Amino acid sequence: MSEKAFALNSSYVIDGIRQELTPAQILDALTENASAVRSAGSSGVTIVDETVDPEVRSSEPARKDAGEYLPLVLSAVRRLPLFCMDSYTRCRIASSLIDAIWRRGHFRLGDLLLDVHWRWNEKPVGAMAAFYDSVKAAADYVDSLDLRFSRCRYTRTSGPASVNFKAVLAGDEPDDEAIAAEAARTDEARMKSGRICPDTFAPDGRSWIIYVPFDSSDYRLGGSLLAQELGLGGAAPQIGDADYFLDCHEVVREFAEDGLLLSAATVGEGGLLAAAGRLAQKGVGAGLDISDLLRASGETNAAKVLFAEIPGALIQIRDSDFDYVDAELLLQDVAYFPLGHPDPGSRRVTVAASAKTRIQTILESLMQNAEGED
Repeated sequence: MSEKAFALNSSYVIDGIRQELTPAQILDALTENASAVRSAGSSGVTIVDETVDPEVRSSEPARKDAGEYLPLVLSAVRRLPLFCMDSYTRCRIASSLIDAIWRRGHFRLGDLLLDVHWRWNEKPVGAMAAFYDSVKAAADYVDSLDLRFSRCRYTRTSGPASVNFKAVLAGDEPDDEAIAAEAARTDEARMKSGRICPDTFAPDGRSWIIYVPFDSSDYRLGGSLLAQELGLGGAAPQIGDADYFLDCHEVVREFAEDGLLLSAATVGEGGLLAAAGRLAQKGVGAGLDISDLLRASGETNAAKVLFAEIPGALIQIRDSDFDYVDAELLLQDVAYFPLGHPDPGSRRVTVAASAKTRIQTILESLMQNAEGED
C-alpha cells in the first residue's frame, strides 16, 4: 500500500471513537487537484490511535528579562506539539498567508491557494491521531477563510515530522515563473518571485516599528518554541478568527503594494520577539516598548506576549507615513501597536514596559512644557 493511500485513505479510530470521514474525504471538496487525494473508497485499513494529552507542567516562564530567551528561541529546532495540532496547524496556515504579503506582484488573499505537505513519523503513540487533527484543522480553517488547497501531499518519514503550507497563486503551479510573467502583462492577479520589501530593519531611527496581530486569541505559550525549549505546559492559542484575519491581510497587503513598508516580517513561529530578532539580523537593532500591548492583552508577564505564537505582522514604516497608516488601520477596525523605533547604533533588540500609557506620557510632556513657559 502506498504512503498516500495508507495515511489519507484509511479509516481512523481515535480514543475509541470511529471517525466518520477519511482524511482524503475531508480534503477532497477543498482541493483543486482533487484527484491527488480522492479515493474510490476507504483503503480498508483502520488506524487505531489515541490523542496525546499535554504534560502537567507550569505554563509560566520565569519573570526575567524576556530578551534572554530570544537566542534560545531563534536557535530552536521545532518538534511538532502533538497535543495541540489544531492550534499549530492553524498558525502555520496563517503564517504562510502572511508570508505571501511580502511577495512581489499584484494579488489579494482571495487569489491564493495553499499547497500543503505533511511529512509524518507514524511510530510515536499519538502521531496518527495528531495527523488526523491536523487535517481537520487545516480543512476547517481554510474553508472559513473561503480559500482552497492547490494540492495535498503526504510523505512517511522516520525523522522529525512536519506540516508545511505554501501560498501560491490560483491558476499557477508553484514557482511557475512563465505563468507569472504572462500575468504581469495583464491586469490579472500575479505573484512574482522575490520580496516586495526588505526582511531586515532599514537604518532609519525616526521610522516606526508596528505590530499587527492577525487574530484575537489570548496570548498563550502552549505549543510554542519557548514552551518547547523551557519544558512548559499550558494551553495553546485558539486561532480561528477568520473574518478578522481577512481584514488584517487586506490592509497590510495594500501597504506592501503601495510601497509603504521599509521592512517587514511574519510573526508566527517563535512569536513577536523572534520576528524582531530576525529583522535585526543585519546589524540594525531596535528598542521596543510593549506597555500598551501588555495592557490590551491583560498580561503581566512580558514573555507571554513576546513568544506566544499568535499570527501577525511586524512592519517598519516611515515617520511621515504614520498618520496615513494609523487612519487606514482604524478605518478597517484593525488593532495595532506602535512598539518603537530601529536603533542603527545597536545590533540588539531591547524590550521595555512602562507603567504609563503612551497618552499619559505625551500629556505629562505637554504639561511640563506648558509649566516651563513664561
